[in-house]
Amino acid sequence: MLEELNNQQQKAVLLKKFHALILAGAGSGKTKVLTTRIAWLVKTCQINLSNIFAVTFTNKAAREMISRVSTNLSCNNRKLWIGTFHGLCNRFLRIHYKEANLFRAFQILDNFDQLSSLKRLFKIHDISEEKYPYRNVLKFINYNKENGLRASSINRLNNKSLKNDHLIEIYQLYEMQCQQEGIVDFPELLLRTYELFKENSNIREYYQERFLHILVDEFQDTNNLQYKFLQLIAGGSKTSIFAVGDDDQSIYSFRGANSNNILDFENNYAKENVIRLEQNYRSAGYILDSANQLIENNSSRLGKKLWTNKGQGELLQIFEQINELTEAQWLANEIKSIFKIDDKSHKIGVLYRSNAQSRIIEHALFSAGLPYTVYGGLRFFERQEIKHALAYLRLIVNTKDDISWIRVVNFPARGIGLKTIDDISSIAIENNISLHDAINIVNTRGKINLLKFSDLIDDFIKKLKELSLPDLILYVIEKVDLNCIMRKKIRKMNV
Repeated sequence: MLEELNNQQQKAVLLKKFHALILAGAGSGKTKVLTTRIAWLVKTCQINLSNIFAVTFTNKAAREMISRVSTNLSCNNRKLWIGTFHGLCNRFLRIHYKEANLFRAFQILDNFDQLSSLKRLFKIHDISEEKYPYRNVLKFINYNKENGLRASSINRLNNKSLKNDHLIEIYQLYEMQCQQEGIVDFPELLLRTYELFKENSNIREYYQERFLHILVDEFQDTNNLQYKFLQLIAGGSKTSIFAVGDDDQSIYSFRGANSNNILDFENNYAKENVIRLEQNYRSAGYILDSANQLIENNSSRLGKKLWTNKGQGELLQIFEQINELTEAQWLANEIKSIFKIDDKSHKIGVLYRSNAQSRIIEHALFSAGLPYTVYGGLRFFERQEIKHALAYLRLIVNTKDDISWIRVVNFPARGIGLKTIDDISSIAIENNISLHDAINIVNTRGKINLLKFSDLIDDFIKKLKELSLPDLILYVIEKVDLNCIMRKKIRKMNV
């Protein structure tokens, strides 16, 4: 494995056990360096796999790291603590749910469910969406969580406006609702894990002794709380952080990433161990020369200069159009002209900044008779029918999960309208009980349909003791007739 690395990559892999910062330029083989270092540490018997904690920012990057490490070491994936911040924090909280004051089967809210939960909170407490827009409130809540602040921790002296006082109160109500229902949002995963480690010395010291090597990918994308968590888990004298990042690729400040974490880490931890990976394996010389000239104008960067031995390649060309329509038309014409010379359709890629641009580009390609494939779309677990199936399963193990209850109480349609849901919500609030439990004491026109739904959930709970998980899932899908619903949806799409 070492023979496949260049000199700087080898230097990084073979570093002694110290904190280190690897400044890895685009296309410089940083994933190879990370995975090879893990393999080298294990194969040279310096540590066991259980002593490694590796974190990155996307599920795709995590899967790639796991695949490479397990291939290099021929090991069981379950032994690896490699994943995203959210994924690894979820793993900690599932193990230590009692100490974290959570239900064992706590539910994780995605962005859609978080918004749905907030809307319900507004309705219950009669909060004006016009005065406090949902998106602004969520931004306020998530921003403070990502900076390690609970509603009770926000310094009101620094938030003097009455509006901010009200936002803090809404944040507090939101925290109470989530805690009561046993649900956590994405920012909560990290905040709750940080608090778990900070407030429980036994847990903290156990993992500080266990994880001797912490490897961090895309370090420039860490936010303040993620950096504080890394410092906390690496607080033991035996632990070293191997941080791989590139301040030149810090583009996520809009969602809380703080590129200053790299500068702080270099100054306070890795002053003597900064290695630059500058050889690029992805692009030709003209592209790198242009990128180097452009990035040199940035201030407060640690600095590096990418180079390649691939040659200069073709010159870059820039074409400016007056609007998006002429741009899309130019694009289609350019592709057609390439086809006239040679059919290189499999070698043509069209990149755009946002999904909003896709429609105009697709229209131009379709009109020109050019076949294309759009990559992306909804992930499996983001599909509505999958969310509905999961909501039923969550209700089976936690009937207090009001978010899941609301999602499926009228799916498929059971004649349970918004008025009935409002009535039962009021009863649940008055009696401080879950929506599922409130069915027994509510007295509305839709009670018969509610009782049928309650019986259905109770039947699923009984089957939980009799069936294996795969059989239970099939039973739920059949009883709810999710397959039929999906067939109707597909027929509609075909029409």
